[in-house]
Amino acid sequence: MTTDFYQSIAISQRGISVKSPQKVQVPLSERLVAFYMSMINLGTDFIKDTKQLKYIRICNFVAMTSFLASLGYTMLSMIWGNPVWFIAVNSLCITSVGVLYLNKIGKVNASRIIYLVSVNILLFIIALIVGPYTNGENFLLVAILIPFLIYDLSKFKLITMGIALPGIFLISYPYLEPFFAHYHLSLAQQNLMRTIGVPMEISLAATALFQFVYYSGKTEIELESTNQQLTIHTTELKRSNADLEQFAYVISHDLKAPVRNISGFMNLLASKHAITLDAEAAEFVDFAIKSAKRMERLIDDVLAYSRIGRNLSTPTPVNINDVINTIRYELNGKNVTPNASITIDKELPIVNSVHSSLMYHVFQNLIRNGLKFNKSGHPEINISWSESDEYYTFSVRDNGIGISKKYAVQVFQMFKRLHAENEYDGTGIGLAICKKIVEHYNGEIWFESEEGHDTTFYFTIRKF
Repeated sequence: MTTDFYQSIAISQRGISVKSPQKVQVPLSERLVAFYMSMINLGTDFIKDTKQLKYIRICNFVAMTSFLASLGYTMLSMIWGNPVWFIAVNSLCITSVGVLYLNKIGKVNASRIIYLVSVNILLFIIALIVGPYTNGENFLLVAILIPFLIYDLSKFKLITMGIALPGIFLISYPYLEPFFAHYHLSLAQQNLMRTIGVPMEISLAATALFQFVYYSGKTEIELESTNQQLTIHTTELKRSNADLEQFAYVISHDLKAPVRNISGFMNLLASKHAITLDAEAAEFVDFAIKSAKRMERLIDDVLAYSRIGRNLSTPTPVNINDVINTIRYELNGKNVTPNASITIDKELPIVNSVHSSLMYHVFQNLIRNGLKFNKSGHPEINISWSESDEYYTFSVRDNGIGISKKYAVQVFQMFKRLHAENEYDGTGIGLAICKKIVEHYNGEIWFESEEGHDTTFYFTIRKF
């Protein structure tokens, strides 16, 4: 047995007595502080913008204070036997709890709007009920501060609403108050409420402002810390990417020479000693030559992948029609698929701030794949496009063999092949190159297809 399980073991004549470890008693003050901080931070986990943290914390604070104040008034209304006042302050109590709960589940926008509207309405109703000598309507003056504490100035409409509601209620109070005379507290009770209420109003306003200043400073510190960490991570990521690209380039470049030597010597062996080689040896040589050529293609594709984004010239406007015409001309010249057709729904756009070589690589890979993975006697490629305010969306559709949806991610990974090499030639890097180029321009690429049916690849390019 170890001391992790027992604090001490006392052995006496009567036998063995075991004492369990004593639990550490956390002071009540520390537990209260921990509980308070957990309540203050409700909903902050859902906030991505660090600048907005203070507004959620202040919302939690004012909700907690209104809950405690309304809880006290609820008990007082029960003692004085005023059921209407009890219903009003109890509603405020429930609303405050609801705001805290909404923040806890991440509904931080809904919670603040509900608080602004409901608290002002309930404070107005309470002020009408308790009577004019309590000065209860002054709580509406404190409520004018709330929108500035729980929203930044960019939320102009919500701040305006938060100011307008208590302002309208304050103006209308003298006109509506006489209609609630039946529910008013006694004069002595109203004087006591005024004695309690005025210091409370001042305390709430001062404490809320203090909390705002405190959490503003805390948010700035958190934001500065986050920015520093982000800068460090960005620098490390850039260095890591540069090292990886340089590594891929050097390794690929250094591999080409020995692979060419292997290919060259195998060709010499086949040409000079073809007569003396038996069928099996000739087959081995042929296999070695093909493997060397495949290795060369792999190296070239890895080089192309590593060079994307490096040493590029200044982006310029590129006419996509010219890119497609170049690909058509090359395919016709090489007579890759004599019966193939490449059609365009409408004239393609001129895309700003791109590189013609990279656009060529994307369309060439997608068109070649559509023609290669195709068992039709008349392979067809159709290119179309649409646009939004920020993006061009291009689509390349073929009538080929299709792709299963379960490969939606894998097809864009390097060296991922869905077919054996003896079925369809290739290195498995083409779509990875397309993905890297599209993401270089802050776009996305995906496909829609079913196995055995045609495939449509989509990708987006930012306009600016």
